[in-house]
Amino acid sequence: MKPGKPLAFGRIENASFIGLPGNPVSVFVTFCIFARPFLLRAQGVMDIAPRGFWVEAAFDWPRPDRRREYLRARRLAGDVATTRVEIYPHQGSGVLTSTVWGEGLIDVPAGTTIARGDRVFFMPFSELLA
Repeated sequence: MKPGKPLAFGRIENASFIGLPGNPVSVFVTFCIFARPFLLRAQGVMDIAPRGFWVEAAFDWPRPDRRREYLRARRLAGDVATTRVEIYPHQGSGVLTSTVWGEGLIDVPAGTTIARGDRVFFMPFSELLA
């Protein structure tokens, strides 16, 4: 996944461990997608899947990657009940300001391009961190 490598998971005797990547956005996204659900399940919570909804892309993402990508995004300003989202212009794994600017993540399957107007799956931070 991108951002989010390398990721390590394992067990030593009765103790599980998760090794998160080094870049700040990679750590944040990997925690939301892998570590948080693992910790919830370890506490007995059964419904651990991140919740989200389909929205309209107000951007183009013409360069597909071989890995699944999670783009930092937010709803368009001034559109109270909007179902359109924009992405932060710099999606690098070291750009932590993209998580402060954003309201959630867009899940982009491997090999997928996005054109303005396409439907994309948006997961609000409020759901990923609740």
